[in-house]
Amino acid sequence: MGFFKRRTILITLILFFAAIQLFSLYQQDKAANNPLSRFVLAVTYYPQKFVSASTSKVVSVWYRYLDLVELREDNMRLQEEIDILRQERFELSEAEVQNKRLKKLLKFKEISSYPVVSANVIGASPSILRSQVVIVDKGTGSGITQGMPVASYDGIVGRILVSADKSSEVLLITDPVSAVDAYVHRTRARGIVKGTGSGCMMQYIEKKSDVSIGDKVISSGKDGFFPKGVIIGTVTDIEADGSFITATVSPHVDLNSLEEVVIILKNVDSVVLNE
Repeated sequence: MGFFKRRTILITLILFFAAIQLFSLYQQDKAANNPLSRFVLAVTYYPQKFVSASTSKVVSVWYRYLDLVELREDNMRLQEEIDILRQERFELSEAEVQNKRLKKLLKFKEISSYPVVSANVIGASPSILRSQVVIVDKGTGSGITQGMPVASYDGIVGRILVSADKSSEVLLITDPVSAVDAYVHRTRARGIVKGTGSGCMMQYIEKKSDVSIGDKVISSGKDGFFPKGVIIGTVTDIEADGSFITATVSPHVDLNSLEEVVIILKNVDSVVLNE
């Protein structure tokens, strides 16, 4: 019953306002300033004001919604532009870093007394038994053979362990079977730098030798392997070892983040390994 009552009231109001509108049309050609016209104006004031306010509110909300939609689209577009700019900045930064590395490699080529071949590090050792090995993308097709020294612009990396047509395995100086005849740069104290699996140590240094933490260690060239004067690392610790001194050496090259290396095309008659 409530529904029918509300419907009756709604229909009555609609008919009332329709009658008023028809009356207004009828009065267009008559004198507007009469008591009935004023009564119609007074009766319709609040409903018209309500309709006008409601319409303005709806229009305002609608335009605000359109503004929000446009703002969201602008934000999405700006975010896409920011992402593109960030990617471009990252690529430029990466290209700059790579360019600096390549310039250093070129400088190494210029000062090397032997021909060198640049190579990219493309992977680690496939063997779980030998972790101190990396794979490069150059092999016998580029004139590379077993035993050739491998370096980066920062210093000694290792030597060629196995070479195939288009790739090679590089034994890092941190491998326990690696050995390089070396000098302490400051005092010319001599010893053998061997790998420990995680770093290096310089053994067989005469006890009377002058060795200090922070000293640079370089290749001596006396093992017929690495050219003389290529940096190996820095002394970080010293301890007595019988009649000798043993120095812990931190490799100058970050072997965990190698990207490019140079292979020195130096034929090695006998590969010196610490078996």
